[in-house]
Amino acid sequence: MNRPTLRLPMLPLLAAFVAGLVAEGMFEIPTADTIICGLICYITALISRRAKEIALFLAFGFTGVLFARGDRPTILPSFDTPLMLELSINEPTTDRGRYQSSSARIDRFRTADGEWHTSNRRVIIWTDDSSQLAMGERICLSTTIRPISDTTNSYSRLMEARGYIGRISIGSATPIVPLGQCSSLRIASLRLQQIVFQKLRSTALEGDQLALCAAMTTGRRSEMSAALRESYARSGAAHLLAVSGLHVAIILVLANLLLRWVVFLDNGHRWLNIIVLTAVWLFAVITGMSVSALRATLMFSALQLSDTIDGTYRSGNILATVALVMLAVEPSLWRDVSFQFSFVAVAAILYWAVPLQRTLRTRSGIANFLIATIIVGLAASLATMPLMSFWFGRVSLIGVVLNPLVILLAYGVVSFSIATLILPSTWVWLAKVAGAMAELMNRSVAVAAEMRGATLEEQIDWWAIPIFYIVAIAITELIRYIARKKSLSLQKHQFKRRL
Repeated sequence: MNRPTLRLPMLPLLAAFVAGLVAEGMFEIPTADTIICGLICYITALISRRAKEIALFLAFGFTGVLFARGDRPTILPSFDTPLMLELSINEPTTDRGRYQSSSARIDRFRTADGEWHTSNRRVIIWTDDSSQLAMGERICLSTTIRPISDTTNSYSRLMEARGYIGRISIGSATPIVPLGQCSSLRIASLRLQQIVFQKLRSTALEGDQLALCAAMTTGRRSEMSAALRESYARSGAAHLLAVSGLHVAIILVLANLLLRWVVFLDNGHRWLNIIVLTAVWLFAVITGMSVSALRATLMFSALQLSDTIDGTYRSGNILATVALVMLAVEPSLWRDVSFQFSFVAVAAILYWAVPLQRTLRTRSGIANFLIATIIVGLAASLATMPLMSFWFGRVSLIGVVLNPLVILLAYGVVSFSIATLILPSTWVWLAKVAGAMAELMNRSVAVAAEMRGATLEEQIDWWAIPIFYIVAIAITELIRYIARKKSLSLQKHQFKRRL
């Protein structure tokens, strides 16, 4: 008798790997014991039939422990003690009014005993002289790292999850020793982002309209005012400001529509896929290679490639594979807020929105588009509520209703902004349309944020998050089971009537 195969074989492997990453931070597991146990599990998975799945699951768990251990620094810089730091400036300087801010990665630091230690953590930089800092530059200076202060503790936890350990202040009189330029794909992408932003800035866009268009097409959010950021946060629409699957999907749709004529050439479908993927990856580079953009780009690329090879794929497996690859390359990503939000949102869309969309499909293409937009917005909003509460101490109730509307507007903002960048500057009306849609989107979000009861101030504990998803999945599977039973019963009844 053949054993049933898993519909999503990569999902339990991803869960095991993540469990290993989390366990390494909670327990002191000796490295030697981890390696021995992992090898035993892998060997068992190879030679055993009955215990193959369990052994492979445990093996990936132990592998996650090892990957997390290799990513953990042996020593961290201390607070309130003068240190010699070697920094790589990895963000453009942002004007905050009274001061400028940026961020940097700590390459090395020297302790009081004179020893140098490597590090992969980051610091926030406050400076009163932005001319001292240039993105992509490596510098050496003596300074003191201060803790990230926050009255609500949400901001400090958020920055810690993103790899920041503190902040430093650099005055105009601070001695800085230049160490040359650092080369990385992210730095190159941020420089390209700056060029694209300047092109967008040269159009008719200005103020909050420019800020929103820049955030959604280039991933640059430094132009947004504090009031505008707060409106998007309170309304539950802040996820639209971070380049994610929605933005990549818009690029994918636009590229396919504009290049539809390519399919009539020799090997047209293959060439179309290649050109579309090139456009998608170029968009990811322009947006600064953020976690959410990379996740979406990798997933769409995998889907496109699998469709080219054999025309079959399972989205859930591809999503799990992309997550596994990204976590293997950078294990600390599991603590990254953007990573968590993006994968949970996409998983919810695949698990809830897509099946429901198929059930509600009509003969009208416009109706199907509107239905899909509403369902996708609802699924993403509901699924990310526990994460929103845990990280930010608030849950947007109005966001469930608002998201479908702003997603529709987002399609227009991204589409016309990109058209403004690509087409000749004489087409001024494109920028005006993009600006008008951005203005409508900003006003809608601002009105929603001011509504009474729009936001629930509540912060849940970490253990409540998995409970929420387990209960939600259990209820969904129960509903689907009942629906299948009713469908089978109806089919049997119809069959008997025919007889």
